[in-house]
Amino acid sequence: MGVLCPYGGTMMSAKKFIDKGLLDNRIFEGLAQTSEKNYMFMCDRNTNITRWSKSAVEYFGLPGEYIKDAEMIWGDLIHPEDRKVYYKALDELAEGKTDNKSIDHRIKNKNGEYVVVTCKVLMMGGSAGEPELFIGSLENHGIADRFDAATNLHNVYEFLQYVRQLRSAGSTAVELLIGICNFSEINDMYGYSFGDKVLGQVAAQLKKILGERTEIYRMDGVKFACCLTDVAISYIYELYRKIEYGMKYDVFVDGTRIPLNVAAGAILLSGDYDEYSVQGSARYALEKSKNEHHGQLYVFEDNMKNTTRRRLELMSALRKSMLNDYDGFFMCYQPLISSENEQVLGAEALLRWESRDFGMVMPGEFIPMLENDPSFFELGNWILRRSLNESKVLVDRNPDFILHVNIAYTQLSHPLFRESVKGILEETDFPVSNLCLELTESCRQLERSYLLAEINYLKSLGIKIAIDDFGTGYSSLGLLSDLPVETLKFDRCFTKDIMTNTANQAIIKAISACAQDLHVSICLEGIETKDMVEFARQFFISCYQGYYYSKPIIMGQFLDMYLKH
Repeated sequence: MGVLCPYGGTMMSAKKFIDKGLLDNRIFEGLAQTSEKNYMFMCDRNTNITRWSKSAVEYFGLPGEYIKDAEMIWGDLIHPEDRKVYYKALDELAEGKTDNKSIDHRIKNKNGEYVVVTCKVLMMGGSAGEPELFIGSLENHGIADRFDAATNLHNVYEFLQYVRQLRSAGSTAVELLIGICNFSEINDMYGYSFGDKVLGQVAAQLKKILGERTEIYRMDGVKFACCLTDVAISYIYELYRKIEYGMKYDVFVDGTRIPLNVAAGAILLSGDYDEYSVQGSARYALEKSKNEHHGQLYVFEDNMKNTTRRRLELMSALRKSMLNDYDGFFMCYQPLISSENEQVLGAEALLRWESRDFGMVMPGEFIPMLENDPSFFELGNWILRRSLNESKVLVDRNPDFILHVNIAYTQLSHPLFRESVKGILEETDFPVSNLCLELTESCRQLERSYLLAEINYLKSLGIKIAIDDFGTGYSSLGLLSDLPVETLKFDRCFTKDIMTNTANQAIIKAISACAQDLHVSICLEGIETKDMVEFARQFFISCYQGYYYSKPIIMGQFLDMYLKH
């Protein structure tokens, strides 16, 4: 953060102020080292000397810990589009319109990369000969802390590093990935601060059961992981039974027992494994436990060696494709059809990949692998750019045509996501009002306040928002009231047996009626027959998507089918 002030005064220097003992070196340095992603600064308005955390000096390549006229140096690092807002906020501080400010802006680090930072500034007025100071902190959203704030456990980044260390050492271990089922109900009922307390108690119980020698990690969402060395699979089953019991009977918050149901997947780490492939397989095992085995431990063991080898080979080929200008990747488009007149309303852009070594790879196999890989943010930018460029001809012919593009957790949580979306829209000159971003199920793991802020920003640009895979994972009716979206897309698992499953019929009927009252459109995915179309007409459905109308096809075929005239 840093401020950086050109304003003068009649006070002593920041250095004198520190020597005077009001904020000595040890206090400043101690506070400055509380986090790897947070920096401190202090600026004396009299001398215009700013003191910086040593970690900030290192990360941003500043000339030193004490800098005179730092506003000139910092200003050059700020992204040109953010400078006006930044300096306006500082002017309001200097003019006394406010005594504190929080400013989000992009700043260039020593490697020439822009990262998003939050600058929190406090003005301390001088009196009785004391200096007038700007004091504040700078939170770097481009760096992940090592610890999770809610549980005080190491986070997913530290876990991946630990797996890399195990692999380098040639160690064999078992990863246990534990997930809490239906945790969103606790957040919806009691609020997020209470939910954080529950997670803290979950962490405490896991430490008690696993012992101090086993490192436990907070993963994304409400998942926890650990790696156990020199243990048999039979021991993992016994251990998980203890965890199940502890979660159901021993989690207390404010004197109230909170019974929790859990699911878990385990996977053997041996040989030449890759941390991202391992994590993807562990997620697969956890989903198997949750959706097919009623929370019983699912061990991904028998085919691990072959699966890991294929995952490693696939991941290597995927990365080579991305490095080679995304060779082998291409976009297909599946139409969205009006329920009223069966005309094309738009299309969903869907990624496909054909490899020289593997041929056509099913998206259900390679996309989950990529979504857990850091490279997916850049691939997501490529998907958006390619889809917008290829679809402009459709918008030119039909001004009401809406292009739907999926957005995953890896993208939405990235600090440069906003900048990338805005930049790609400007680069492609695609009409913003013709774009709808579909938030996949993984995005709902984000804090509701963060998710709401991102949606509001995207809508401020004119982008439409849809919730994809509604009815799965973390979906709840609260999404309808909490998030300002235009469309809900029912997952195909609700559609496949829509004519015989009375429970799904009741759910679709109730939610579609509620959505209509809230002016939210409903799209049914997975429509495969004319009978399904006719049956669905009894509900408040806006559009259909599925193989009955068309499988996903390349743009040339799409144009031949839907723009013949």
